[in-house]
Amino acid sequence: MSAGSQQDQIADRIGRIVSQIIRARGATHVIRAIVRNVLTDWAGASRIKRRMVSPFVKLFSGKTKDEKPAAPTTIAADAGKLITALAAAVNEERAGKPARDKAHRGDAIRDFIVNTDFGEVREMVEGSEEDVLKTIEAFNEQLWKYPAKVGTLVAILIAVLNTSIKSSREVLRPIEKDIGPDLFADIILSTIKGIDGKETGQLANTVMEITRRLHTGSLLLGKGGRPLFQIYLTDHLKECFHEIDPELVRKMRIILAEDKEAVAAAISDAVADNPRILLAYLSSIGSVKNSAIRARSRTLRTVEDIGEEGLNAAVSETMSDLDTYEIAELVNAACRVLNRIHDVKPDIVRTLVSGVADSMNHEDMRKTARWLIPDLVEATKPLAAAVMPALIQGLTEMLRPAGGFESAEHEEAIKNLKAALTA
Repeated sequence: MSAGSQQDQIADRIGRIVSQIIRARGATHVIRAIVRNVLTDWAGASRIKRRMVSPFVKLFSGKTKDEKPAAPTTIAADAGKLITALAAAVNEERAGKPARDKAHRGDAIRDFIVNTDFGEVREMVEGSEEDVLKTIEAFNEQLWKYPAKVGTLVAILIAVLNTSIKSSREVLRPIEKDIGPDLFADIILSTIKGIDGKETGQLANTVMEITRRLHTGSLLLGKGGRPLFQIYLTDHLKECFHEIDPELVRKMRIILAEDKEAVAAAISDAVADNPRILLAYLSSIGSVKNSAIRARSRTLRTVEDIGEEGLNAAVSETMSDLDTYEIAELVNAACRVLNRIHDVKPDIVRTLVSGVADSMNHEDMRKTARWLIPDLVEATKPLAAAVMPALIQGLTEMLRPAGGFESAEHEEAIKNLKAALTA
């Protein structure tokens, strides 16, 4: 199909749409109103022009001889009146006529879908990639020829952000000054009260069902024991990681850590000039922790109040689903990694710990131990009668195993411990 015929078809379709709009009910009144307003505005205060356009104004207005001309108004006022009139018209039509049936409402949508070639649209979108990229490349090439203009654009953005912040403050200022907490809470919380809980629950069910179907379909379409989602994601990540520069990844992690340090330092410097902020934070820790503790306690009480049968079934299902083999493999893998690290650098733990220990202030540690350990012992004495018998019994069984020592190394370690305790 030639470009000329395509342009003719586009013009023909646009003409048909405009024609349909003009022939639609109410469009004639719109056109008459536009012509009447244009003629009236053109005439203005000139008596000669008014006489010239008077017959045309009467022709397009349909007003009676005694009807007074409309009072001058503004675009904002007309926009508000238009919205009100449209809402009133819709309400009046809905109240006076029965709702359209489903088939009639779908006619327009059906006509649009049937007459739209989505394959042609897809081909247009897919084929426009190169043109879009070239356009962006040309835009950047021309834009960065004038760096001063780029700086001006950035300054404009800063001004817009500052204006937005100040505007938001002005919008919220009347709430702070003129509205009491009870009225404000009633206005805001009434929104939550007005939300349809039943429909919200049904929406949640729909979303969860769609997610379940997606997951099930991924499992059904998977290959080699892997779901399709994992296969596609693996291929995507392999292609993505192949292009990522490892050196940049290393540098970015360091940069983010240093930026985090810079943020912490900036906050500390700012708090140093206004210590009341830090004091306010410290004084609120107790109340914040109390709320968290009460929330946890309420959750545990809810579990406690559940029926024994239901709780037993839930716990049994959890324990049966818990893969103890995978837990053991996790511990084994961690030990293997630590062993490999130790093989590469045998003194790594000793070096790290000794470096920290040598840098610590021994006098401060001694002072802390002198008051901390006695206080902990004194505070936990009421629990000793409940805890110590079982703890000592367990320690005794470990020191004197009923089945004998498992190895000579085990027996030697226990003998050394007994000797130390006796000494």
